[in-house]
Amino acid sequence: MRTEALTDRLMKVTHTPLFSVGFVALRLTIGLEFFWAGVTKFGGWSAAGYLQSADGPLAGWFHALAGSGVIDALNMWGLTLIGLALILGLLVRPASMFGILLMVLYYLAHFVGNTANGYIDTHIIQIAALLMFSAGGAGHVFGLNGLVANMMRKPNVVMKFLLG
Repeated sequence: MRTEALTDRLMKVTHTPLFSVGFVALRLTIGLEFFWAGVTKFGGWSAAGYLQSADGPLAGWFHALAGSGVIDALNMWGLTLIGLALILGLLVRPASMFGILLMVLYYLAHFVGNTANGYIDTHIIQIAALLMFSAGGAGHVFGLNGLVANMMRKPNVVMKFLLG
């Protein structure tokens, strides 16, 4: 028996069609933002400048990562794949969790600038939205998670977690 997801409970007390449209629009726009940010980094981009200018509480650690090809590749591919997962509505939960990790790192890397007008900035807003997606159900509304879950005869615990 599937446990009731937070979004299921929320949909019981909201205008379901409007909520679904807003939820899908939020997932798609954040997905497109991640995807575009990742795709545009392919072809000679490096995170070195961003990491060298880090000013947050972990600035020393970020400075040490500057110039690493592995970090550049993880950033490019991570952004692209997170965005693609959100756009397609497939594996939304793990994509959201990795997106949260990236946003926390971006927030901390330039902590002074990100908190110049208070502690809430776009990184925090995206973390909140991604947290909502990771609660479950986001890929079942106009996404491939629902199709994949319905095609499985008896999904195991891992697949249930991954598909939300």
